[in-house]
Amino acid sequence: MGRPLFRLAEFKAGDVVFVSGAAGAVGSIVGQLARLHGAAAVIGSAGTPDKVRWLTEELGFTSAFDYHDGPVAKQLAQAAPDGIDVYFDNVGGEHLEAAIGAFNEFGRGALCGAISAYNATEPPPGPRNMSLMVGRKLSLRGFIVGDHYDMRDEFIEKVTPLVTSGELVVRETVREGLDQAAATFIDLLRGGNTGKMVVKLADDV
Repeated sequence: MGRPLFRLAEFKAGDVVFVSGAAGAVGSIVGQLARLHGAAAVIGSAGTPDKVRWLTEELGFTSAFDYHDGPVAKQLAQAAPDGIDVYFDNVGGEHLEAAIGAFNEFGRGALCGAISAYNATEPPPGPRNMSLMVGRKLSLRGFIVGDHYDMRDEFIEKVTPLVTSGELVVRETVREGLDQAAATFIDLLRGGNTGKMVVKLADDV
């Protein structure tokens, strides 16, 4: 979750951070951790006006936008006119291309997912501006959370008090019954969740 923000994206206080899929379980935590650790600005993208409001009004994101409202690159440029330093990617595709275009020199990205391509029926186009990585000296790192279990105890130690105190907001979208598991998973891929998507088993299971 937040650990790759620090280990892979080498986040430091004063960075401008962009998080795609920011209203999901991972993105919402990453953005809040960046804010709590001194980010100059935290910008999020999400898929509905309600999610955008949640990010800015409840989670403390500096700004957020609905990617359905126009080209991501244009909306990101408006939100971060001086560029971004860190990108946490849950979406890929157009979002990744926009982030590459917005990066300042020595920008760093942690690539967690590419949900925009998971349901694609044809090969999605890759970012068309990869050449910018050379001149701007960018670093992009993909990761799997299992590679970072060595930081689990530190994460629990530092994040648990933040959740307990309410400084870090955790939200769940809950569906009732194991028979809803398949439909819930499909809805997750369609962006039907705010925060973590959970299937609650019946009490007698």
